[in-house]
Amino acid sequence: MTKQVLSLLILLILASCQPRMMKVLCLGDSITQGKVENDSITQLSYRFWLWEKFDSAGIKVDMVGSNPIWFHENRAKRVKTPESQYTGHIFDTDHEAYYGIQTKKFLLGGFTHDSINYEPFGDRLQKFDVPDVAFIHIGTNDSHNDSLQTITYLKQILEELHLRNPKIIIFLAKLNTPWVRFVNHSVEPIIAEFKSKYPKMLIVPVDMASGWVNCPEAPGAMTLDWAHPNTLGQKVMAEKWFKAYLSLGDHQKPDFVANTKVTNLTDSTATISWTPSTDNKYIAGYNVMLNNQKVNWRRSECGGKEKQCIALVQGNSFVITGLKKGQEYELTISAVDFANNVTISEKTKLVIEGD
Repeated sequence: MTKQVLSLLILLILASCQPRMMKVLCLGDSITQGKVENDSITQLSYRFWLWEKFDSAGIKVDMVGSNPIWFHENRAKRVKTPESQYTGHIFDTDHEAYYGIQTKKFLLGGFTHDSINYEPFGDRLQKFDVPDVAFIHIGTNDSHNDSLQTITYLKQILEELHLRNPKIIIFLAKLNTPWVRFVNHSVEPIIAEFKSKYPKMLIVPVDMASGWVNCPEAPGAMTLDWAHPNTLGQKVMAEKWFKAYLSLGDHQKPDFVANTKVTNLTDSTATISWTPSTDNKYIAGYNVMLNNQKVNWRRSECGGKEKQCIALVQGNSFVITGLKKGQEYELTISAVDFANNVTISEKTKLVIEGD
């Protein structure tokens, strides 16, 4: 065997030992795409911060998709691509997200976006590398048409991804625009349906509505305009996606002894608190249940404080409303981790005095 042949064999062996790059698809609308104004990136989107987390952790990823630009970016004169502050690596901008898109148009195509006419999603999907992992946050622009039809289109998007890769791992968001209630309340049923239909296809719920602050005037605001994330919001989204990814394969339930306390009891409300849970990975939040029904509604931070959607409680206290005089309730708290493992607390009786 010549030295040249031996050197080639060694190079081939070394190449085969290198970890394969994970193909990552970020799919959605403006919240995922981000935006350029006056040749500057004004909405970086969670994609960059998520990519930076993967890159910093030494997880080799190839971001895939048919769209490489931010909204309104000049294709002929691209803005300077951001780089990781930790590694100096250049951000991979490929994605599958379109500013202002609704689920129907995303799926069926035929729309023009930044001067490009786009084919149906199934056709677009065939033109880039097969994704191993997909992060999906779509439905925000369907709010005025929030219906079963929207969910049908969303499920067809998932079907297309399964057709392209039957073993794909999907992280499906409960939207951080929590007023899109029908979409958000359909996430768990969709996952249950696909789990039954395709046992090898893993779909993980990620509750972006939990702890989110939409109101730009509220303390800790996470948006620029009620919908589009500011830098804090982008980083919060990336953190949740990444924790969900790092929790893959976790089957250990949270450790949770609630020691639930009830205070400030009135004839219609009760403030409850509990001892925080711990987990081998990460706690995502808590569900509050009365008579086995979730009552942990997320409410608007500004204005009328109206109910928006059921979302995990981030802290270890909650105000229950809508209680009735003369009623006795069975109260339980459940701790949920990012792998959707659940531990339910001991039962606590809640009695509202009166006629």
